[in-house]
Amino acid sequence: MSTVNPIFPHGGWDVHHHIFDPSQFSYAADRHLTPPAATVAQFLAFKASIGATHSVLTHGLSYGSDCEPLLTFLRQLGSTSTKGIGVIDPETTSDSAIQEMHAAGVRGIRINLYKDHAMHDLELQKRSLQRHAERIKVFPGWTMAFTHTHPEFWQHLRPVIETHVAGNSIRLVTDHFALLTGRSMLPPSCDGDVTRQPGFAAIISLVRDGLLWVKLSAPYRVSEMKPDYQDLEPVVRALVDANPERVLWGSDWPHTPRMIVRTPEEAAVETPYLNVDDMAWLRRLRGWLSDDEWDLMVRVNPSRLYDW
Repeated sequence: MSTVNPIFPHGGWDVHHHIFDPSQFSYAADRHLTPPAATVAQFLAFKASIGATHSVLTHGLSYGSDCEPLLTFLRQLGSTSTKGIGVIDPETTSDSAIQEMHAAGVRGIRINLYKDHAMHDLELQKRSLQRHAERIKVFPGWTMAFTHTHPEFWQHLRPVIETHVAGNSIRLVTDHFALLTGRSMLPPSCDGDVTRQPGFAAIISLVRDGLLWVKLSAPYRVSEMKPDYQDLEPVVRALVDANPERVLWGSDWPHTPRMIVRTPEEAAVETPYLNVDDMAWLRRLRGWLSDDEWDLMVRVNPSRLYDW
């Protein structure tokens, strides 16, 4: 007799995971990270273990802008249950390549700020957002994933988002809580109040106005309180209260470490994955949301965003 999964009773989406298989595809020479193998078979076992029914495969930046691995992995996963997020070069990726990606189930791109040398440069980030948005506007409704290490930049990015991203019917998504942290990682100047951290007000405003989707993914990047990251509750509630239709959940499997800028020598050394108790985190997160809020986050919102 089958039982209903208490976490995903009506099915659910994992909107952020990767596949790394260096036996099939070599990593890019200028990669920022060398991950161990995390294969299609391993992900399918993980997906079954948590009870998710759909997923969004996010192109691993270790493969650079070569999306052949992404398209191959999508075929192996099955495009009816998995959609993809690719990486392009706005100057060199052709229209035909973008058409091929769309036909294979790709529903958006992620911006590689490492390649653009824009990790810590606001003006370069503005230009990168604009260049990528202009390139994919031929697919209204595609998403554009944009994650960086400076939440304080969001208030300055809003005019670009309004004009060049939303203005071109592109839907902007950011990973990992927009890197808003729980109390365990707050700077002392915040006095334990998550609402006082840099970027908080600007991010909440973008979410409230429907201009930004936020993935509640990789809690280990924004909290030290493993395994269930209980100090993230006020951040989660603030995002959901701002706009429950703009919040998503993703595992970040296979759990790569926090974003840092590595030297080429550091990037060439294989970096192990983190050991994460996914079910402990999911159970804690589920307890903070109502049934309707949970269903929006894990089923309705991702279906609207990716499954078309």
